[in-house]
Parts: sequence; structure tokens; C-alpha cells
Amino acid sequence: MSNLEKIQKGMRVLRILSKIVLIFTIVGVALASIGATLVAADVANMENRFLHFISVAAEMSKGQIVGTLTTTAVSLLFGGIFTAFVYRYFTAELKEGTPFTNAGADRIKRLGIMQIVLSVISTGIIAGIYEKIGLTEWNRFDDAGSITFGIFLILLAMVVRYGAELEQKTKAK
Repeated sequence: MSNLEKIQKGMRVLRILSKIVLIFTIVGVALASIGATLVAADVANMENRFLHFISVAAEMSKGQIVGTLTTTAVSLLFGGIFTAFVYRYFTAELKEGTPFTNAGADRIKRLGIMQIVLSVISTGIIAGIYEKIGLTEWNRFDDAGSITFGIFLILLAMVVRYGAELEQKTKAK
């Protein structure tokens, strides 16, 4: 098995994993949104045993529970958006047959920029919600890892572009 075949096999596995992650994020966004809506609409209220347990155990008000569920949905939504683009990258790469193309490098660079931007926006929204509901000490969302990952993707794009240049030189000979 050649190195390219190994890379392509890994890309197929990563595409499948990204699709699974995407499905889980969609389900998570739906469940968190439904939960927040039910609590906000008083369908799930303090008389329900489960909500009462959460409220008493965590010492949270109805608004704080809605806010926490909303921050969860926001976080999953932005993660899902990025994962959808990652899935699209793997699909396009598998069609091209090699990761070492200029178009592939451009897609990876866009993924890096997107990761940085989405993480900053998501963190800002989440921090605002936690501030609004008075639970700033609960805010454990930190975008440092996401920004680092975005920078890594931008650097990886340069390596992939270099590989594409070498591949073009080899074909020219």
C-alpha cells in the first residue's frame, strides 16, 4: 500500500467521523434548543421533578437554566457549522484523489480562518449570555485552543501548497 493510499484511507475515516460528529451536533443543538424552549414556555417548570432537581442542586433560576441551555446550543451550533465544512473538505479531497492540490490548500486555509472567526464569535455570544444571566463564573468557554487549531490549519495549508508545487514539478518532468 502506497503512502497516498494510506492517506486516502485516513481521509475516508476522517470523513466518516466528521459526519458522525455533525449528526451528534445537530441532535445536540435540537435537544438543547427544545429544552430551553420548554423551560422558557413553562412546559417544563419547577413542579416537574427533574427540573426541580436541577434548580435545587445547581441553585439556578428558570432564566439561568434557559441561558445555560442556550449557551450549549450556541456552542454546538458553531461547532457543527465548522464540522460541516470539514466534512465538505474531506469529500472534495477524496474526489481529487490527493490532498496536495492548490484548491485543497485554499480549502484548508479557509477552514483555519473560519475556525478562528467562528470561535471568537461563539465565545463572545456565550460570554454575553452568561453575563446576562448572572453566571459569569460558570463560563468555561475559552477560544485559545480553537484559535491555535485555526493557526495550525493555516500553517498546514502552506505545507499542502508546497506539496502541490512539488507534485506539479514531478508531473512536468
